[in-house]
Amino acid sequence: MLARLALGNVRKSLADFGVYFLTVMLGVAVFYAFNSMTAQQGVLAFSETQDKMFELLGMVIGGVSVFIAFVLVFLVVYANGFLIKRRKREFGVYLTLGMSSGDVVRIVALESLIVGAASLAVGLAVGVGLSQLLLQLTSALFKADVAAAGGFAFVFSADALVKTAVVFAAIFLVAALLNARTVARAKLIDLLHAGSRNEEMRLKSLPLSLVLFAVSLVLIGVSYKLLIDNGLMEPSPEFAAATVLVCVGTVLFFYALSGFLLKLVQMIKPLYLRGLNMFTLRQLGAKVNTTFASLLVVCIVLFLAITSVCGGIGIRNAIDGSLDRSTDYSASVSTSFGSYNAEAGFQPADLGAFGEFAERQGYDMAAGLRASAAAVGAGDFDAVVSGTAQVDLMVDPSDGLVMDDVERASGLVLADYAGASINSGYGVYPVYVAALSQVNDALALAGKPALELGAGECAIYSDSDITSGFYRDAVDRGTTLPVGGRDMRVVEFRDDCLQTTPFPMNTGTLVVPDEAVPEDARILQSILDVQCASDADEAAFGEMMDAVADTDNPDTWPVTLSMTRADVFDQSISLSTIVAYLAIYLGFVLVIACAAILAIQQLSDASDNAQRYGLCAKLGAPERMIDGALFVQVLVYFLFPLLLAVAHSACALVVVTDVVAVFGHLDITSMALACAGAFLAVYGVYFAVTYLGARKLARE
Repeated sequence: MLARLALGNVRKSLADFGVYFLTVMLGVAVFYAFNSMTAQQGVLAFSETQDKMFELLGMVIGGVSVFIAFVLVFLVVYANGFLIKRRKREFGVYLTLGMSSGDVVRIVALESLIVGAASLAVGLAVGVGLSQLLLQLTSALFKADVAAAGGFAFVFSADALVKTAVVFAAIFLVAALLNARTVARAKLIDLLHAGSRNEEMRLKSLPLSLVLFAVSLVLIGVSYKLLIDNGLMEPSPEFAAATVLVCVGTVLFFYALSGFLLKLVQMIKPLYLRGLNMFTLRQLGAKVNTTFASLLVVCIVLFLAITSVCGGIGIRNAIDGSLDRSTDYSASVSTSFGSYNAEAGFQPADLGAFGEFAERQGYDMAAGLRASAAAVGAGDFDAVVSGTAQVDLMVDPSDGLVMDDVERASGLVLADYAGASINSGYGVYPVYVAALSQVNDALALAGKPALELGAGECAIYSDSDITSGFYRDAVDRGTTLPVGGRDMRVVEFRDDCLQTTPFPMNTGTLVVPDEAVPEDARILQSILDVQCASDADEAAFGEMMDAVADTDNPDTWPVTLSMTRADVFDQSISLSTIVAYLAIYLGFVLVIACAAILAIQQLSDASDNAQRYGLCAKLGAPERMIDGALFVQVLVYFLFPLLLAVAHSACALVVVTDVVAVFGHLDITSMALACAGAFLAVYGVYFAVTYLGARKLARE
């Protein structure tokens, strides 16, 4: 009998609270689909680098899934708590009819078992289908073909199935135990009168609500300014203060929201006295004031979701967008010979015998690497290389040019352009000097037009979005810079990338005629750009450089970094895809969880307040007016957490945009609009379902 009763209760709950069951099913589906991604390695044609990065993606998703599991635990327990609260009167009737507390607890446990099994089964079925879509998405993002006939393969992961079943079984077990504990400890009188109890307002002073609401807006505004002014590049007291202030401001915002709305509308008498506005505001005042903690959590989680999705996909777009201009060469090999800043001066790198070998070669990288490849038996350098060009990035150790010098000469401030993407000590770092002939050789190797300079003229190269705007304006102002004791006018800015690299990192190189290079200039970094005739030669060159870099033979060139075009594509695409997947995974689960929490809460409130809405109908209020009151109540619950989360995210993304500039250009406007559309679509569906469900419950 108990099983039949539990099954009937579940059937009734499915009809009334479909949002809850749908959300749990989606949670199971997404959890399985993303945790099954490691099974895709068996059917996708990955390169060796992509294979390693995909293994890393699997580990990262596994770690993130722990966090997702806690989110889902909160969602399920929270939703079950509302379902139990709605049915307290029903449980009281069971006890009144002679049923024991143990029987009621067993009914609740059976209901949890039935709900869990049904949600898990349907969710896994949907998850298996979703994993097939993720397979196609992975193939497109990694540019890896499906290694199966017709480009289709069915992917199933037994490990992900077991993991999902175990995690959700534990979640429903926790929910069942908490439900049973709630029912077992409840008193009969409380159960029977649960539906007639009013919510107590924790904040009863309306003037105090206005003051706290105004204080919350001030605190949030101050935190925004601190964050935008100081950025995220390095920890600072200002960043800590911004974090504390925005948290306190958000708490006060929701704590005082209901009183603020009530007082605001009361000041507009025609609006306050119109229709059921007085009743609606009192309902909101009671509910929002006692559930501000859940609204606070929803707002914070929405903020994390919006920021992670926009930032994550933005980083992917920025990385992919920079690949075309940072892979003009088949490969680039670089060697660091030292470092320089205005405070410490030139600091040579300790290269030992390898540095002595480079010196004996006259710092000619092509000659040194040719001899090194022969010395370690790695192959014939000239057989795989069709052309080379060397660019030496130099500095004058006695009077090196640094960013402070450029700022003084131009009258510009780099921080006004780069924002939070630079740290506070950037002024002492060098602006490199390069010889015009070397730069033109590199441009010719890439098939680009040469740079032409007259006497007393120089040009600025920077492929980084951090500094490009700054240097463009410096050129427009006709800035003159001192180089080797001579004043040289900057006449041109170029943003070509002079090496093959995953991320454009040249924040400033001054190109001068060869005769203007300071006599005692020291090489900080040498770059050898290489073109190969075929992909096979490119791969052979990469292996050759790996052998040179790994050898202990002192008569070889000191290789700091070697990257082929294929390496850059594999690593960049793999890294950006990992970031995009994590953003989608986190964003989807968090947004669905937030919308579900709000929906369940509002449906439960509508059920609790059904008698009050029925009384309004008996007093003569038409259905249209009651529906309008419900619409406003549901809208406030859905709208205000989203609005504040969007405001927080807009501020954070201003700073994130500066940080992403390290990887490349990020069009945050298009990303924000796309994400806003996706979020509004999800919210719109949940809002519509919630309003229709609440209206049905109120009418019943």
